[in-house]
Amino acid sequence: MATLGETMVLFDWNGTVVVDADRARAALNAVLARRGIPVLGEAEFSVRFRLPLAQLFGRLGIPAGDHAAAEEEWNVEMADTHARLRDGAAECLATLSRAGAWLGVVSAASAAAVRFDQRALAVPAVWNSVDASVGDKFEMLLRHRPQRSNAFYVGDSADDMRCASAAGYTAVGVTDAYSSPDVLRAAGAAHVIGTLDELLAIVA
Repeated sequence: MATLGETMVLFDWNGTVVVDADRARAALNAVLARRGIPVLGEAEFSVRFRLPLAQLFGRLGIPAGDHAAAEEEWNVEMADTHARLRDGAAECLATLSRAGAWLGVVSAASAAAVRFDQRALAVPAVWNSVDASVGDKFEMLLRHRPQRSNAFYVGDSADDMRCASAAGYTAVGVTDAYSSPDVLRAAGAAHVIGTLDELLAIVA
């Protein structure tokens, strides 16, 4: 791979570097059950789950004043259970790092959840920056954008794609139970991939 000293690749975490749809549904259902709200089955989760969490909680019947507590509970639940590393992630991250790319995380996931996953799943220690518990991805992406002339953001949600495109990144969507390829493309994804090793040909 060519030298990537002028390239920055930032990643969402949940659903992107780690595959965690089952974990996310279990965490959401724990939050809902505590409030006496019907839990979601797998099919309903895939249709109804959309970030940001505050909007999701509102659609599911959690009052606005309870959103912060619900999100804290969600992050605790997520940190207590295992996900799996997305196919091709280790190879992709190691290759990009060796080529000199700036690699970072910009995620709404809590710092504790990200650290837990990194240890449990042996994610390569390649990060130049890790921004967790991010409430406004657009603002954070704008802050990072001047660091390199070529910038990519890799995420799994329509909101990720919209924020990345608006902030001047090439938006790369990864498919999962959260969003279909059509949804990702409609939101601004320039590329849609299923495994992270597919990213190497895009960034090169």
